[in-house]
Amino acid sequence: MGRGLLLMVQFFTVIPLRQEIRMDHKSVPWMISFLPVAGLLISSVLYSVVWLAEGLFSASPLMIAFLVWISLIMLTGGLHLDGWTDMSDAYFSYRSLEKRHEILKDPRVGAFGVLSLIVLLTAKLILLIDLANRDLIDAVWLFWMLVLSRTVAGLLLINSPLARTEGLAFFFRGFLDQKDSWKVGAVCIMLVLTGLLVSVGLWPLLLLLSAGALLFSLCSLHFFKKEFGGFTGDSLGACIEGGELWSLILVWCYLSIVMG
Repeated sequence: MGRGLLLMVQFFTVIPLRQEIRMDHKSVPWMISFLPVAGLLISSVLYSVVWLAEGLFSASPLMIAFLVWISLIMLTGGLHLDGWTDMSDAYFSYRSLEKRHEILKDPRVGAFGVLSLIVLLTAKLILLIDLANRDLIDAVWLFWMLVLSRTVAGLLLINSPLARTEGLAFFFRGFLDQKDSWKVGAVCIMLVLTGLLVSVGLWPLLLLLSAGALLFSLCSLHFFKKEFGGFTGDSLGACIEGGELWSLILVWCYLSIVMG
């Protein structure tokens, strides 16, 4: 379990861990099970950034939103954004399935990937700016958003069909079993309920985000099976980025419509 936790931190964040950790049938399942914890770690850093910017420097909502936005990119090292751009290049090529997988293997980024990345990052920034005006320092939904998006990615990695018999997703799947889904789910539930203790009044928003995460996972499963024949490592990165954007949209709708 300890090796799995360290592997998760080492692989899914930029937190420096200069230690060689062996990947095997004991450590990798725990690494994937602790994926929701990556959301906890990243959101903890984000809250620290918001607290310092607002409390120490009296930063404007625009500056706070920018700091959260740039921190989300930096804390993952752009790992998931790479998957988003690759999947966009392949999908918007409108080529055959074989050609799409060739595009996924190509290390170069095409025009569609760049445009899709600009749209994603711009949409996130605009939503964060609007939400920052509502005080991000008490935004427990930011924590839920990061935990749920990574939970979805972990469950899809364990249970969904794979598009190729090579690559990172295939490598990880070799160490995983469907029973590992319970560990991912248990870690997620424990974390999101802990967040609910901090903001009891936001339980309707938690239900909305949880239902949204379920809907997003089902739509992602259908989309990637239809368009790519299954999942790859890039697909999972795209799901995390897309899941975060989807959660931001849901939060914006909730706070704008339900709470006025």
